[in-house]
Amino acid sequence: MMALRDSASGREYDKFVNTDDGTALRVATVAGGSVSSNLVTASGTQDVSGSETVLLNKQTLSGKTGSWFVYNAGAQEIDVQMQCAYASGSGVFVGAGTNNDWDQVGSNQTIAAGATKHIPFNNVYNFVALTANTGGVTSSGVIAVLYAL
Repeated sequence: MMALRDSASGREYDKFVNTDDGTALRVATVAGGSVSSNLVTASGTQDVSGSETVLLNKQTLSGKTGSWFVYNAGAQEIDVQMQCAYASGSGVFVGAGTNNDWDQVGSNQTIAAGATKHIPFNNVYNFVALTANTGGVTSSGVIAVLYAL
């Protein structure tokens, strides 16, 4: 393993592992084979239309970093947006411009019909949500998955 930081108190070893399917986040497990409680996972399937569609709503990360994986099973290209909130009293994400606690992070990520996209994030957020929209025609069966550690 390769140290990413030099000091003994701040050593951080490889977080990622290469697999036949690409790069994956290395996950620590506990006795009995269950995944450590530090892992946040969420998934959902939605039909994305021309208006803003929430793929995954308010997930509590409390500073964990991670990745979104989005599979656009539909026949229409989609644009995906990551939303974040910091305030402890933030409600669920309702829509752009209607939640003062929520802001879009980064730029829109375009995912072609039938394609999968990995969207990693390294910044620290308390809460995140994932939204998407299309150019007008509905894209059916969009699957979003979040892994954060």
